[in-house]
Amino acid sequence: MIATWMLSALLFTALLGATALCAEAALRVAGRQTRWPWLVALGASVTWPMLAPFARQSVPASGAIHSVATTLPTIQMVPDQLSAAVSWTHGVDVVLVTLWAVASMIVLARLVHALVVLAHIRRASQPQVVDGIPVLVSASVGPAVIGVVQPSVLFPVGLLDLDAPLRRLVLRHEQEHCRARDPWIVLGSAFALVFVPWNLPLWWIVRRARLALEVDCDARVLATEANTTQYGKLLLLISQRQRVTVLAPMLATSSSHLERRIAAMLPIRSKRRGVRITIALVATVVAGIAACTSRIGNGITGPKPVIATRSPNVDPGQPYFEFQVEKQAQQIPGTGNLRYPGLLRSANVGGEVLAQFVVDASGQYEPGSFKVLKSSHDLFTQAVKTAIPNMSFYPAEIGGKKVRQLVQQPFTFSLTLDTPALRVGNVTRGTGIPTNRLFGRFDTASLLSSTAAARRAAGSASKLPLNPDQPYFEFQVTKQVQQIPGTGNLHYPDLLRAANVQGEVLAQFVVDAAGQYEPGTFKVLKSSHGLFTQAVMDALPDMRFYPAEYQGTRVKQLVQQPFTFALSKQ
Repeated sequence: MIATWMLSALLFTALLGATALCAEAALRVAGRQTRWPWLVALGASVTWPMLAPFARQSVPASGAIHSVATTLPTIQMVPDQLSAAVSWTHGVDVVLVTLWAVASMIVLARLVHALVVLAHIRRASQPQVVDGIPVLVSASVGPAVIGVVQPSVLFPVGLLDLDAPLRRLVLRHEQEHCRARDPWIVLGSAFALVFVPWNLPLWWIVRRARLALEVDCDARVLATEANTTQYGKLLLLISQRQRVTVLAPMLATSSSHLERRIAAMLPIRSKRRGVRITIALVATVVAGIAACTSRIGNGITGPKPVIATRSPNVDPGQPYFEFQVEKQAQQIPGTGNLRYPGLLRSANVGGEVLAQFVVDASGQYEPGSFKVLKSSHDLFTQAVKTAIPNMSFYPAEIGGKKVRQLVQQPFTFSLTLDTPALRVGNVTRGTGIPTNRLFGRFDTASLLSSTAAARRAAGSASKLPLNPDQPYFEFQVTKQVQQIPGTGNLHYPDLLRAANVQGEVLAQFVVDAAGQYEPGTFKVLKSSHGLFTQAVMDALPDMRFYPAEYQGTRVKQLVQQPFTFALSKQ
């Protein structure tokens, strides 16, 4: 959620600002440059909230959407409150992103205007040499450094009447800005505000960084000029006559900074210096630790994915559920001999069996643990029950130790026009099945309760009257509907992906003779969550299909298709 991320970024930036403030106090007492804590805080406040979510996403599982069932489906309970809050949170995110974009455009326009004004001032200024230093003499703006790639000292004509020692101090200050590359820092901080204009603590950090640049320049000038009183009076004089120029490091950027700059010139009592440095360093460490707390970090990077936790006492003899193990049981490709029942193949009947069984620590099926959770037909059930004892698996693991696991695995039986295919989890046996194969689903247990009924259903296809406007069932057509690869834009709901929630939608709809979804025919047969259902409903109108055919004529078909939302684990 954008609001949570923004709030965490605000807190993170505020704590970084507090850290920089404490570090600045320690450096000032120690007589060191004070700009670095503010520059570090400025850079971290902008880059870390932006990059952290991507860094987190590179570690956990990424969302993957499949139109067929996947191996070892996770059964998860989704809170009812999650669905109720979806529309509200989505609306808040949209408003925040819109306001963010508008604010960025306003700040960017202000920045562009300031750059245009500076360019105009530079063109209107007259190049001269003052006390042996090339400068640009302006009508009233300055003193300041103008330009980034080729910085120049902007000197107001009103200060040409100053005594030579005072002019030398002014010029020395601006030259220090050029040597320290302060114009780059000022411009970079301005662009940082364009990216995150809503981050109010960042505006304060930028202001304090600008002050630190001026204080550091004052300190370098005073290191060679011993007359601190004269320099302070010069600051007062310039602050009364100066026009402030946006984006230009100036001798006195504002009257509010003037008092702090003069205070920074005052000597510090040596007796209390060690104590003040120690206190400031302790405060710096405390503020830095607070900025790096997990509560703020999780708000910036997003929720961590659900990871299987290690059981304190691993019992290899106890069967574990999927969410309890660190490495799940997986079937070894090529093992088992799953056969398509001959009677159902001849009747052109497809279906699915969802089986539950235990895989032991050696990767073998444990006899007596087989249980059918869902089956389209008894003959499919018998085929799976016969094949499982010959299957081998990579066993589940906890803490590097192999354990037993209770597995729930789908076995899908489907037919192409000429070749049957079996799908065991993610393993397909047979030929002619594209990766996005459309599997029509129907309740064969009630429709074809016996072999005789199956034969009658298969034979009835040749006796049906041709009616292109009438939707046909899967077993009635001579060529079934197939989805065209690459069509549709099925989107994994962001809220459920962030919560590491997986699920499936079994949808029923009509594909017309032109190969398009027929509006108003969508029906949900089974769904794990309302957001998954909505994602399928949004994507279905953009999907395209190879239409069904009956004796060479394109016809409508009633399709039952599963859409599985899974988070692949890498």
